[in-house]
Amino acid sequence: MEYRKLGGTDLEVSAIGLGTEHLVQTRENMQEVLRIGVDAGINYIDVLYSSPEANAVFWDSIGPELVRYRDKLILTGHWGPSDMYPDPAECQHCLDLALERINNGYFEAVMLTVVDSEKTWNGWAQESLERLRSYKEQGRIGHIGLSGHVAPIATKAAQSGLIDVLMFPINLLGHDDEEVKALCQACVEQDVGLVAMKVYNGGTLLSVKGEPSGITPVQCLHYALSQPVATVVPGARNADEMRATLRYLEATDAERAYSDIPANIHELLAGQCTYCQHCLPCPQEIEMGWIIWHLDQVQSRGTELIKEWYAGFPVKASACVECGECLERCPFDVDIIAKMQEAVALFESV
Repeated sequence: MEYRKLGGTDLEVSAIGLGTEHLVQTRENMQEVLRIGVDAGINYIDVLYSSPEANAVFWDSIGPELVRYRDKLILTGHWGPSDMYPDPAECQHCLDLALERINNGYFEAVMLTVVDSEKTWNGWAQESLERLRSYKEQGRIGHIGLSGHVAPIATKAAQSGLIDVLMFPINLLGHDDEEVKALCQACVEQDVGLVAMKVYNGGTLLSVKGEPSGITPVQCLHYALSQPVATVVPGARNADEMRATLRYLEATDAERAYSDIPANIHELLAGQCTYCQHCLPCPQEIEMGWIIWHLDQVQSRGTELIKEWYAGFPVKASACVECGECLERCPFDVDIIAKMQEAVALFESV
């Protein structure tokens, strides 16, 4: 395993880390995944669910394993996200409970989670930063980080001098994105440790309509690790996916090579929604990419849960008038109208 310095911190993190969002939440699965990862040298684990009250099954499953390997791990906890926990006092309560579940009551870093707007950065994030600084002064956390998906906001955070670590999507889809390049440069200049999430873009880089796209996990990982990042945190669901990720360590230079992909990525992913949002704006104000993401989540999370999430959409797929503007904009030739019809049938039927 290769280890890299996490920005200006004193931490040396494994180039391959582990994101926990998608782990199957059973003790047996957590035990196997962490054993495989730790044996391979993984030391950086992003513990997304920081509320033991709201995510009791997760903590009951993973908590004992984090304790078992605690002296070998660098753990990142989360504060928020702001849309679920708009009151920073509630975030503080959740963090306190999470700290109790890891035997030394300490996170090496804590991330402000999903800071994607000026309003969130200027309001919720600033109050939260003040509270997290007190945790740092008390020696309960080592560093303060932030996660986000909007490059200009993340760049502003990196340039602010207020965070030590930034978690952001870094993958092949952003190979020509000037805002992402500016973000990476800001992290280098400010010595902010960059953690690459969504290296497979939620799996959309790997398959099209259930068939392999021709892009491999090894190529995705190598692209991300070729950028100025400290670690990548692919979200394995189980032991098989953890082993598939770790195959990167034995991959040849030829297997890692990705230079031909950027020029052919639209052809490779034709028909696959990547949630890039180039289809917007919709005249009916439908968030098509977000709706399609929910469709894609049904297989792993179940229809009823996704229906519950979908119910919160201000404008639903049934508002589509099939004008075709989104089809003209989509760089991947996705049949967006058909996707809207599928969403109506699945989520809006009685």
